Amino acid sequence: MKHITLLLFLLLPNLASANKLTRISIPERDLLNLEFERQAALIVERLGSGDIVGNGGGLIEQNFMSAYYNIQSAIQVCLNSYGCVDTEQERLLLREINQVYIEKINQERPILFVSEDIAGDFFKSEDDQTARIAKTGFSPETKIFVNLQEATLIANNIPAMLGILVHELGHQAGVASHSFLDQLGAKVRNLWEDNLSIYRIEMKREELDVQLFASELNYTTSKIQYTYKDETKSINPLIFNKIECGDDEIVYGFNLSNGHWDRPHQVQTRTRLRLNFWIDIYCQAIDGEIRSEQRDLNITFNFNSFNRNRPILRTIRARIN
Repeated sequence: MKHITLLLFLLLPNLASANKLTRISIPERDLLNLEFERQAALIVERLGSGDIVGNGGGLIEQNFMSAYYNIQSAIQVCLNSYGCVDTEQERLLLREINQVYIEKINQERPILFVSEDIAGDFFKSEDDQTARIAKTGFSPETKIFVNLQEATLIANNIPAMLGILVHELGHQAGVASHSFLDQLGAKVRNLWEDNLSIYRIEMKREELDVQLFASELNYTTSKIQYTYKDETKSINPLIFNKIECGDDEIVYGFNLSNGHWDRPHQVQTRTRLRLNFWIDIYCQAIDGEIRSEQRDLNITFNFNSFNRNRPILRTIRARIN
């Protein structure tokens, strides 16, 4: 173990100080992963089986997982957007990160969430004692560990989480330089922010937030989710279930725009909130040709509230006209 620590001490200053894309050789990756897995095993042991089973139930965890499942969309939109990345080197690395994500599709719990009392100094390094939000190894089979205390600063910030995950998956692709990955993650994050709309409405001191990422590039499907009472869920499946294309066609995707709330409708203890969008539906024929169809979409949130109690979300319905 002393030999590993000494070699890491010699390697890491060169890796951490690099301002350009620095790739790690296979022997170096094996060595760094060995030390990472040793540290990670201690964390998993401290978590215990019960904590691992329940890992990911809070708002931070839900939003990080939502960001993780949107990685491929974020990368594709960046690659298709003029000015998102400047060099072929960045484009190549984004494709490699996408491939790492694909390799991890069947990985159980690709992200583990850890409190600082369990992590100890895990999120700190010899060169920088400032705790990091996330940490991972240098190959796809390693997990991403997220520092719950530091992540509270971005608890409801999906774009920031996307930037962090691009950074960590870049390490898993074998890239050492933090600064290069920081810049690449920031570019993906900024583009997502530029195409993000938030529709927020307050009801008896409770906020309902609907976040929409929408881009018309190459028929990219919009991503829409809501957050209410520290619970985040995607609305995409509900919309897909309502979309119909013609015979011998499949649903390729959809894009949402022009979102706006109706005035809340309340009858006794029931409240209805309706969010309206223009929806462009993309249908693909057998020969691969894609046609678009313009319709209207209504998303209705139905609440129950009794006396002065906070409203309870009962149902969400989607309708396409």
